[in-house]
Amino acid sequence: MSQKIETGEQYEPAFEIHLTDVIAFFRKYILFIAIAGAVAAVLGYLLSYTQTKKYTAKTVLLPEYSSSRSSFFSLAVNNNADGPGNLTPDLYPTVLESTSFGEYLLKQPVVTQSGQKYPTLKEYLSKPAPLSLLARIRSFFSFSKPTNEPGGPKLDLKGSGVSYYSREENGLISGAKGMVSASIEQKNNLISIESELTDPVLAAILVEDAKTYLVDYVEDVRTAKLNQQLDFLTNRTEEAKKRLKNAEYALQSYRDKNRNPFLNVARIEEQRLQAEYTLAQSIYSDLVFKQEQMRIKVKEEKPVFKVLETTKVPLNTSSPRRLIFAIIFGGLGVFAALLYIAIIREKFHLILMKD
Repeated sequence: MSQKIETGEQYEPAFEIHLTDVIAFFRKYILFIAIAGAVAAVLGYLLSYTQTKKYTAKTVLLPEYSSSRSSFFSLAVNNNADGPGNLTPDLYPTVLESTSFGEYLLKQPVVTQSGQKYPTLKEYLSKPAPLSLLARIRSFFSFSKPTNEPGGPKLDLKGSGVSYYSREENGLISGAKGMVSASIEQKNNLISIESELTDPVLAAILVEDAKTYLVDYVEDVRTAKLNQQLDFLTNRTEEAKKRLKNAEYALQSYRDKNRNPFLNVARIEEQRLQAEYTLAQSIYSDLVFKQEQMRIKVKEEKPVFKVLETTKVPLNTSSPRRLIFAIIFGGLGVFAALLYIAIIREKFHLILMKD
């Protein structure tokens, strides 16, 4: 292993590792490494029982359009579509991350697994939770005073387009939004909405509420412009109907008062009232026809969400994953055993050999 040079210089032995050395190393310590990995895996598996159990409720949707349209997605990406037709499915998860969605969830009634009913999710989240020992210690040693919020509780911003929330309200809204998540599968264009909570019944209820909010939001966006046109036609139709009634009443009243007209002036007035009635009737009929057409168009523009996977109350826990805990801790145990052997056992053995 050592080489001597004629110049008189002598090099230290070169450190080389052969395959036989690796095999010998594992033969020597394989039992120790296996025991360390097994013990760590068992400890990790037992430690998983200290984690809070969580359940995941999920629903899967497929957006479509009526038969008069090719498909929802082909229309959603069409740049020539009228109105806000560019609400692509990629934006759906963003819809369920908005502050409006958090406010919507806070107003929904919920039921827990124990059967206790709450009129709103806000009351459920506002209930006092039992403090842990660590939280009690922190609260005991906390001397900080709550800071005054800008504007105070009497701040009025109505009509300015600016929303103001207190710290507590912001916390509740963020907590409500965090209870539900959505994702889009690009390959099949499937929308998944899920919620992972410690209460399986509450998780299922929130998933169903999120689905309702998303469907209503997309329908409102897709048909907003058409609904405005429909409202306009409805108002004009009501005005035309009143005009028609007035024209009909004026014509009939004139005929009742002039049953035997002999003067040409009386005939001219009757012809004028008849023309006014005919015009009002024509305008009313035309508006009624356009109104019905617009109603049909609104129905055609409404997206249809097919439910591929209904929302069910989960029976099995989704976390903690005990096998994953055992594998991770087992790997850490093997790694710790190798470090112990390399740094302590083998190093000490080399020192004894040098001595």
